This record gives sequence, structure tokens and C-alpha cells, in this order.
Amino acid sequence: MTKKLASLSEIYQAKEDIEHLKQQKPELYEHLLHVVSLTRQLQIKYGYLGSLLMEETPKYQPEFVRESVLSLYLEEVEKLKNRADINLVKDIIERHRQVSESKICLLLLGAKPELLQGSTIMK
Repeated sequence: MTKKLASLSEIYQAKEDIEHLKQQKPELYEHLLHVVSLTRQLQIKYGYLGSLLMEETPKYQPEFVRESVLSLYLEEVEKLKNRADINLVKDIIERHRQVSESKICLLLLGAKPELLQGSTIMK
């Protein structure tokens, strides 16, 4: 199975959508950034966060995170998912499936689109 890599213009479009979210819904953006930062700090794969947000079967189940810590993490994700405006985040993820959850998370954390283009292996 082959998977098409996201073009630089697709990554820039995802970045624009994130910037639009930041301008239009700053509280939602900050909450999302909090959860993405927590994901990074706990060294949990971004694909796991994406599957939780999209209510899909979780992929990349964390193997080396204590259950008590994972429970706290899942509480934070659930708080984000329970927001009335969470569909705005889900729309961005769905619209940019080609870009991938991991690259969307890295854009949220401030990564430059040029650094994300190509065959980055990140889950």
C-alpha cells in the first residue's frame, strides 16, 4: 500500500487553517495546544491523539506510559473533546488527512512547513 505525501501547499493550507482557528477561537486553540504539548511531553504519538479526537479505534497505543499518567492524559483529551466547538478541530483534521495528525500537531507547536515536507517518519 502506498501513501501519497502531502505537498508543501497542502501543509501551508493546514497552517492557514490553524492560524484561522487561533484568530477565531483563541480559547479552543489554546486548549488544543495544551493537549498537543502534553502529548509531546509524555512522548505519546500524535496519531494516538488524532484517533482519540476523531473517535476512531486508537492507533499507536502508548506502551511505556504508566496507567495512572495515561488516565490523566485521557482526562485532558476528554475535556477537549467535550467542548461545544470541538468540531472545528475535527474539521481541520479531516480536511487535512493527507497532511497527517502528526504534522498538524507539529504545525501547532510552531514547526515550519518546509521542515515537514517529504517523508518524515512520525506517528
